[in-house]
Amino acid sequence: MPNTEWLQGAVGLTPRGEIEIDHRGETSQSGIFAAGDATTTPYKQIVVAMGEGSKAALSAFDYIIRTELMGEAVTGHHVTGA
Repeated sequence: MPNTEWLQGAVGLTPRGEIEIDHRGETSQSGIFAAGDATTTPYKQIVVAMGEGSKAALSAFDYIIRTELMGEAVTGHHVTGA
């Protein structure tokens, strides 16, 4: 059983306490990603967890880029980091 009690009500969990994710590692909450043995990913060996972590990180990066681009399209301003 994963240690995910602290996530109850924040993201979707299975009855066993696993974090429900889609094929990109995104949870039921937009912009929140999860990976590894606390998720619903089958065959939770360390190599799978590392691959899932990479996928979730890339998905989070893609989400941030798309969110910033959408904000730019709406406001007409380019947002840059400091």
